[in-house]
Amino acid sequence: MPDFFCIGIKMKLDEKIICEIEKIVESLNAELYEVKFFLCGKTTTLRIFADTKTGITLDECANISRNVSDYLDLIDFSKGAYTLEVSSPGVTRTLVSVKDFERVIGKEISVRYKNEDNNLRKKSGVLKTANEKKLAFENGEEIEFSSILSGKLVINL
Repeated sequence: MPDFFCIGIKMKLDEKIICEIEKIVESLNAELYEVKFFLCGKTTTLRIFADTKTGITLDECANISRNVSDYLDLIDFSKGAYTLEVSSPGVTRTLVSVKDFERVIGKEISVRYKNEDNNLRKKSGVLKTANEKKLAFENGEEIEFSSILSGKLVINL
């Protein structure tokens, strides 16, 4: 069965390695979005998602890959073979952290959250502000950040 059908087993990655990867990505004028480290069949994969304010290019991903690969070789990262993947998180990326929401201020988003009665709700609208306390929408509505389960950028074609 091809790897894209595999349900990977998440593996723990040392926080120091993640911090170094983030420094490398930032030194190349990009922002680290997410790092995933998992085992799928016999293949160990380190998947890095990075982006820039204008959208990351294939050449920028390749440059990040080369620099991260050099770092991983330097620290003798893996005892066996592994696959390193670097890509954009894509336009349908999940918004989870405050930083994720800050990136999409001024854009239409959709969020799933629990209200005061612990009922699941969904809200869509143009995001005005985002901080660790709340999200505020252009229509004046606000949602406590702690109640948010997930969010996505709304793509209108």
